[in-house]
Amino acid sequence: MVMKKALVVSMVATALGTSVVSAISAAPAVKPVSNAAQIQHSTFTINGSTITIRSVVKNGETLVSLRDVTKAIGAQTEVHNGTTTIKLNDHTVQLEQNSKQFVVDGTTTNLTQPVALIGGTSYVALRPLIAGVGGTLVKRAGVLEISTIPLLAEAESPRFAGTDKLIVSKNDDKGRSDYLVNATNGKYELLFTTDGGSDLVISPNGDRAVYTNAEGAVYTIDLNTQNSKLITSDNSIKSDLVWAADGSAIYFLQGEKGSVIAKLNLADGAITKLVEDKVDYKENLNVSADGKKFVYTVTSLSKVTSDSTNVDEDNVSIDFSSDQQQIYSHNIGYSKPEAVKLTTTTDDKLFVWSADGQKAYYVSVPSTDGKATLMSVDSSQKVSFVYADYDVEQAILSNGKLVVLAAQDDNNSVIYSIDTITGNQTKLFTVSSNVSSIAVVGSQIAVVENGQVLVSSGQGWRAVTK
Repeated sequence: MVMKKALVVSMVATALGTSVVSAISAAPAVKPVSNAAQIQHSTFTINGSTITIRSVVKNGETLVSLRDVTKAIGAQTEVHNGTTTIKLNDHTVQLEQNSKQFVVDGTTTNLTQPVALIGGTSYVALRPLIAGVGGTLVKRAGVLEISTIPLLAEAESPRFAGTDKLIVSKNDDKGRSDYLVNATNGKYELLFTTDGGSDLVISPNGDRAVYTNAEGAVYTIDLNTQNSKLITSDNSIKSDLVWAADGSAIYFLQGEKGSVIAKLNLADGAITKLVEDKVDYKENLNVSADGKKFVYTVTSLSKVTSDSTNVDEDNVSIDFSSDQQQIYSHNIGYSKPEAVKLTTTTDDKLFVWSADGQKAYYVSVPSTDGKATLMSVDSSQKVSFVYADYDVEQAILSNGKLVVLAAQDDNNSVIYSIDTITGNQTKLFTVSSNVSSIAVVGSQIAVVENGQVLVSSGQGWRAVTK
């Protein structure tokens, strides 16, 4: 009889394809615990990564596995005489089983329900624990985002350095500080400080940046090693630095009035003047991939007029009608190169972009009340509407796509992607009207909202500064 029973057990185990011991010890995905609570596997975004944490719901409140959470946030944990001590970011949290209190940095914090021991694991309320170690919790697109990495405050002017980093800036009475910020979790490090130097302009592949110091000398900085290299100590004024497509040179406007378009060879520091046509006040320099075609704006200044027979101050007037900004193109590949005036209208022209040196895109701001629109103008001076649905606030040209930030109404703005070949428009996001600017690399977008930098994450946003 005993032999028959053993044979039956052996046959069942064989049919299941596993041993009797493993079949008995296999844990179900959800197991019942005391007070009818069930252990669940909840998904959170923790410091930019998707993490699964064991959790239970007790008395309407979600408690999470202390072991899982402290491991995910990288906290140090010690247990001594029944007291668990958690340390992170110069904060200390102490707790005990069945206690309805935390001690955070020496101050007692009350909980709605006690720390619970369930299945041999401590479960605690998530929010007070994260707050205790200096972290934040935000729910975006239905997912709770937890950040315990200290974020940089009051940063501005984000621009991508590759897909995984941002450069942001902070200004004070001592000058400007630039920081490298991890685009996934917000971890940051000081990159560069300057008093009177230019902005950092990032290379096409995102591994370097170029800048001028207050004296006009040009440096490159390796964004991986953070080492700077002097390229030239030439002290002429240089503005609108633009990288060559292959990263071998820098184009810039030279002189106090930006009259000259010049090229700086990064290998030997040699400077070559490419355009010297005596046309002053060039700005918004764009360079084609072959380095022969340029698009830029020229601003003509107001004229001072007076009665030729009486130059008393009361008879002096200023003619503002000539105060205009127009877009020009210049092709040095022609046998007789010369500047070509592409526009003649009196509107303000902002965010001027060109990829080929032939066609330019710009935001047209009317001189009278009315919404700003995104326009294009080609080498034949043909001006066309690109986007005019809402009031355009910013436009960026990136990898053949125009990314547009536009004010939809008093509460909302929209971000659109427009294909420059087909003209097809795709709405990417509806965002708060408090979004003041955007930055783009590939399909990734960063926005500045109320002074905070957020990076796109699926259909939501992840804060990388505070």
